[in-house]
Amino acid sequence: DGKRKNARIRLAAAIDAADVAERFAHEIADKVSLTWNGDRLVERHERRLGGVSLDTQDRRPGPGPEVMAALLKRIGQNELRDLPWTPAASAFRARVDFLHARLGEPWPDWSTKRLVATTKEWLGSYLTNATGLDDVARLDLLQLLRNHLGYPAATEVDRLVPTHVDIPSGRRVAVDYTGEVPTIAAKVQEFFGATQGPRIAGEPVQLMLLSPADRPVQITSDLGGFWAGSWADVRKDMAGRYPKHEWPEDPASARPKRK
Repeated sequence: DGKRKNARIRLAAAIDAADVAERFAHEIADKVSLTWNGDRLVERHERRLGGVSLDTQDRRPGPGPEVMAALLKRIGQNELRDLPWTPAASAFRARVDFLHARLGEPWPDWSTKRLVATTKEWLGSYLTNATGLDDVARLDLLQLLRNHLGYPAATEVDRLVPTHVDIPSGRRVAVDYTGEVPTIAAKVQEFFGATQGPRIAGEPVQLMLLSPADRPVQITSDLGGFWAGSWADVRKDMAGRYPKHEWPEDPASARPKRK
């Protein structure tokens, strides 16, 4: 009764799936589509009678162009967070970003926006046999990025922006390229005897100088200026807190300590 929008069925008789299949066989259509069920890419098989879904089965899809396109779209929508960003892969990307920011071409723009816009170019060929995000998670992203950059450029990255640098104590420490400038962290005693820190691409590395408790006491790119300036106040404070450690008045002429 009533109009179609708000009509009510007042009398009905049940019909089971077998009856529908028999009586409407010529109107039933099979539909296959790719869709996401949470984090699972599935191939959905449906039997439909007009707008009614009679039954649905989700299966793992086989590899192919449509699956690759679906994975690339998902990776782009999530701004690359579905990729296996190991510390080494993230560091390599940050080092190339640093070179692009300082030197420009030929070093590529590896910002998230640019990488998302070019996923098919640098990632597509690695997904030709993929059928889900678990395959994506098994990618060697560091090697993939090095391959995309090409040889000898990837080797040149290691020369221009090394992963580690030597400090006055004789220790090699890791460089963090994820901030605005390359940064290294080490105890302040490890820089005794020096007035300059390491340089990368012609620029001084930012030094995060740590207390014996590994808390920053100073962040600077001008080691000599720190010794000549605020070191006196830092020394007074640190000597009171850590009397067993050496806090020389003239650290530039003192011997560096590893511990």
